[in-house]
Amino acid sequence: MFSFRNHFKLGSISYLELGKRVYRKVVDDDCSEHAAAMAYYFLFALFPFFLFLTTLIGVIPIPDLLEYLMTQASTLLPGEAFKLIEDNIRALFLNKKEGLLSLGILLALWASSNAIVSVMDAMNKLYEVKEGRPFWKVRLVAILMVIGLSMLFLLALVLLMFGTKIGKYIADLINFGTLFLVAWHLVLVPVILFLLVLAVATVYYFTPDVEHKWIWISPGAVVAIPLWIVMSLGFSFYINNFGSYDKTYGSIGAVIVLLLWLYLSGFVILAGAVLNSVVEHASAEGKEPGEKVEGEQGETSQRQQKRQDAEKQQP
Repeated sequence: MFSFRNHFKLGSISYLELGKRVYRKVVDDDCSEHAAAMAYYFLFALFPFFLFLTTLIGVIPIPDLLEYLMTQASTLLPGEAFKLIEDNIRALFLNKKEGLLSLGILLALWASSNAIVSVMDAMNKLYEVKEGRPFWKVRLVAILMVIGLSMLFLLALVLLMFGTKIGKYIADLINFGTLFLVAWHLVLVPVILFLLVLAVATVYYFTPDVEHKWIWISPGAVVAIPLWIVMSLGFSFYINNFGSYDKTYGSIGAVIVLLLWLYLSGFVILAGAVLNSVVEHASAEGKEPGEKVEGEQGETSQRQQKRQDAEKQQP
């Protein structure tokens, strides 16, 4: 039977103690302030990112992909925020100017990468390390992440939109029959969730200036996606049924709602990263706070004690 504590070699640390450490780190490391800064950069990067995303959608030979994207976004976002985004996306998609397209894509990539750079700063503080990568490498990693995350996002959308048709096509092509279609439908949703978890795990892996194995980013990635989906649906339900931002703030209410949703999304991402760092720092095989590479500061007495505690917990 799988045991979370034994798998990560947490020794005598209970789940309650682990939860307390996560809570203390969220408070002590000012995750709310980092989430606010991330929301600021996300807001300014959002529409340049949509320019890049709509360009990708335009070259993908899939009919009605933009409409499907709008439909899915409408279920996760409050009405005011969705209306603001929808108008801008449709304007970008329908009024392309080919002469400015290539320059616009470059500017969109640069602006979108600013949001990733802000995530890097927050992640480094959570792991208690200083950024040691040169400027060009930080920016290059951020740009490549924008491209990679966009592709994962679009792939998940394609599977959501055409997963059933793709499965039927494969079944007819190879003559697998009904049993294959049943199996295909059973694995389709887990595969889509895996793509989303992989996207978040990629953020956790590449943004901090820390070398770590994939095992140390798996807890936060697995927790963050379901938490983000529940948060988005709950926030959308509240705003659409009980919120009155449009009455209180007028036309700027949509921007405030969008900014608040970006803040909560950033907070969820940081909460997952906090869980990763707490688990790794508490594990007998993990790094100590401030270490970029395992064993960088030598075999400390604290790590030795953690390993002894973990060995006592082994059956």
